[in-house]
Amino acid sequence: MKLPHLAGLLSIAFLAGCAHGTMRGSVAMKISETEAHVGLGDQEVKVGDKIILFKHSCIGGSSGCRRVKVGEGEIIRTLNHHYSVARINPGVSFEEGTIVEKN
Repeated sequence: MKLPHLAGLLSIAFLAGCAHGTMRGSVAMKISETEAHVGLGDQEVKVGDKIILFKHSCIGGSSGCRRVKVGEGEIIRTLNHHYSVARINPGVSFEEGTIVEKN
């Protein structure tokens, strides 16, 4: 195998191994209008924990950015060390990448 191919494969393996870290504290996958997989694992949350959802709102460049609360939800199942399933309150607008924190 040529060196450039090996370097490319190692880079892909490294990035795939770190992928869960990029979703930590955010909506990783929107399942429905009221359910999502979130990047909070079984060491951070438990069933019944309340969560808050935020988005970034930027006005006038990066100096005018702030987090805006968009709604709330609840952890309904932990999946593993990295992810849990959350039920989002009805009417809350969210998407993959929405910031999620334990209340």
